Amino acid sequence: MERRQAILDAAMKVFAQRGYAAATIRAIAREANIAQGTIYLYFPSKRDLLLALYRSMILESLEEIMARPEKGDDEAFLRSLVVDRIRRFRQNAQAVRFAFTELPFHDELREKFYREIALEQLGRIQAFLKDRIAKGSFRPLRPEIAARAFQGMYVIFALAEIVYDDPEVARFTPEEIADEVVRLFLRGARSQD
Repeated sequence: MERRQAILDAAMKVFAQRGYAAATIRAIAREANIAQGTIYLYFPSKRDLLLALYRSMILESLEEIMARPEKGDDEAFLRSLVVDRIRRFRQNAQAVRFAFTELPFHDELREKFYREIALEQLGRIQAFLKDRIAKGSFRPLRPEIAARAFQGMYVIFALAEIVYDDPEVARFTPEEIADEVVRLFLRGARSQD
């Protein structure tokens, strides 16, 4: 597990420095201080390595959140989800920047990222919403739209802070962002008379 993570960390550093096209397995192995062949024990290709990096960052942590006991409390669950996503964006700023600035130029990679990672995350949020609608906690709504709206409410913070260096976003704590996003999502912006 440690070696796999060391390879992922080295890969992100090399991808960020060189870009996807110019990054090589040899350079990643050098950065990880391991033999080039060792990488192939864990990842069949450079593409698989990059996708594994995002799977680890986005989906594996989402599984942990989905299993947490707060899931019974909608507000606490959604809040913990947004806090986690914002923290991960900040901890993995290079990977976030790379996803927004480099992936759009690699059609096959972009498609795989979208299908295998972004839509998977979206599907889990949709499943949560469908469950809450079925239980009567949420009003009938279109989960395929609501999930995208919810996801967009926190992803925009990563785009603003990490890609566009917006200092105003950087000054907010993950908890402040989560409180407002979840409140807006669950109650809207209108005054509750």
